[in-house]
Amino acid sequence: MKSLQGTKAVVTGAASGIGRALALELASRGVDVALTDLDADRLRPVADEITAKGRRATAHGFDVASAAAWERFRDEALAAHGSVQLVVNNAGVSLTGPFLQCSLEDLQWQLDVNLWGVVHGCRAFLPHLLAQPEAHLVNVSSVFGIVTVPDSVAYCMSKHAVRSLTEGLELELHGSSVHISSVHPGAVATGIVSGGRFREGGNLSEWQARRMIEKGIPPEAAAQRIVKGILANERRILVGSDARFLAFLHHLLPVSYRDLVRWWMSRTRRPATT
Repeated sequence: MKSLQGTKAVVTGAASGIGRALALELASRGVDVALTDLDADRLRPVADEITAKGRRATAHGFDVASAAAWERFRDEALAAHGSVQLVVNNAGVSLTGPFLQCSLEDLQWQLDVNLWGVVHGCRAFLPHLLAQPEAHLVNVSSVFGIVTVPDSVAYCMSKHAVRSLTEGLELELHGSSVHISSVHPGAVATGIVSGGRFREGGNLSEWQARRMIEKGIPPEAAAQRIVKGILANERRILVGSDARFLAFLHHLLPVSYRDLVRWWMSRTRRPATT
């Protein structure tokens, strides 16, 4: 998009982390925002901050895994804002642990939110976006949508699928009024691991998994990078030096990068206590 000033956006998972930071960054650039999260009450402080910036914000609580809830939200957002030019499918959850230690219910939960939440968002808003003179659809994948690591098979699977969905839509809708981007953050200091599900038995302890994320870049830096990518109409937005390095490694060694992952994991030790 050439400019964000005066546009209307949807940001899912906006109560915390990257979603919250992105909603505030957009508001600082003159964007009105329809905020979504599972619990609408958690969105109130974010909405208040956006209002304080002189922009309009509406808070909508619903489960992104529900297609019917997406349709209701779309109608509410359009009724409240009149139109939408930017949709950011950011909501996501984390399931950490060996594949065989994760239940089928765990796996379903992971895919329902991370994949189907994006699928439903695309289907709900794309017809409206295509009717705009210019619009942008942004799907947040992960660097683990490019490379795969152990103890996060379900998470990687969901994020690879989001990347594939986004790239396929970009190919199908090339030449239309809608720009499409996939976002691939590396470690960002959010609560995605502490707020997700952890299953014992893998190489990482829960403490280690949390620490790896907590040492990442601030969500605000991630949001600024994403907005920069949107304005430049980047098809793949890499967030963080670790994401850039791992994407380059995968490009250079598309199969044998896994040997390096095994070597790195073999050097990882679980702490005795946390």
